[in-house]
Amino acid sequence: MAGQEIIVFPVQYLSSTDTLGWQQQIPNRATFLANLDDQIEAAMSARGLSRAWTFGREVEQASKRNSILMTDARSLSAEWLRGRVLPETSVRDPLASQVRGLVGLKGSRYAILPVELRLENRNGGMGVAILRVVMIDSRMALIRWTGEVESDPMRTLSPALTASVAAHFADLVVAP
Repeated sequence: MAGQEIIVFPVQYLSSTDTLGWQQQIPNRATFLANLDDQIEAAMSARGLSRAWTFGREVEQASKRNSILMTDARSLSAEWLRGRVLPETSVRDPLASQVRGLVGLKGSRYAILPVELRLENRNGGMGVAILRVVMIDSRMALIRWTGEVESDPMRTLSPALTASVAAHFADLVVAP
């Protein structure tokens, strides 16, 4: 997939469950998720994907420029993807149309949708960030892959936590 043109959508949700109490340290969820989008782009770009891949901020800007025709890339109808979803599941409308429209701006076929970031407690007071990711074939309106990417365990919420999940996400595509 590294050689293909791929759209990486902005992260859609920050989970409301918080066994760590870290979310009270996040004053603005939208800014927090936008920073994660930037970290994902930086991690992927450091591995040479910026020539063929389009990332969250650019996708968001394109959706705003075409707001009469497009849905905001940060507000996709992806709620149902927060639950268990299997590969080869059909993507139903309105999400299928939203993805097709936004992916079509770049002439791509595949989209990676980071659905939700969860913050979870691990033994010993450590916490991890877990990013649920879905790959969508926009032409066929099919989910081709689903997975979860976990950060390294950390004791506090910091940019290093989200940078870690972004780096591990990039590890799935291109080895470091």
